[in-house]
Amino acid sequence: MQYGSIIQHGARGFTRNAWVLVGFSVVYFIAIGVLSLLASKVDDGLSGANPQLWLLIPYLLLLLLQVVVHLVGNIALIHGALMAVKGQTFKFGQLFAVSGEIFNLFGFHVFSSIAVLVGLLAFGIPGIYLAVAYWFAAFVLVDRRVAFLDAMALSRTLVTARWFDIAVFVVVVGAISLSGVIACGVGLFATVPLGVCVGASAYLQLVAQKS
Repeated sequence: MQYGSIIQHGARGFTRNAWVLVGFSVVYFIAIGVLSLLASKVDDGLSGANPQLWLLIPYLLLLLLQVVVHLVGNIALIHGALMAVKGQTFKFGQLFAVSGEIFNLFGFHVFSSIAVLVGLLAFGIPGIYLAVAYWFAAFVLVDRRVAFLDAMALSRTLVTARWFDIAVFVVVVGAISLSGVIACGVGLFATVPLGVCVGASAYLQLVAQKS
């Protein structure tokens, strides 16, 4: 893998659409934060000395809404990153063009989490392998609009031959994304979409090499 080329390509795509991607990250983090705060307040009412059981329904609705926002946010950010590294510029609303894949992405998260967990319980190594092997599945799902099982299979095919290289790359992307914590967490608004753009760049390079 050409790490330097991947990072540069991803960074160029991010820079080209920085205002849209950073703006989306701000809205996304605020939405998740507000929902988490509301859920916490409702949970206090449920777990107090005199639990108010009528709060159970709004609590469950808030949890469901958090899941929906999380999934839509993931799809939008991945879609934006793919468009960015393909050389496109776009507006805020275009990020949500593939939001219909929300159930597909949910299936991927559930199935991959179970597979990785079972693998970790089975001496650990299979779980670690799968965690890396499925890393590009969400990019495949959003890019090709395929079923999550097909996306997971294709991701595994792309990764397996160069698993150790990809494992190192995943650590690098994680470091890029989390580096925003240094700036009192505010930097995450930029470093998280930057990390996703770098991931999209790597995905496209792997696909091109496989072709």
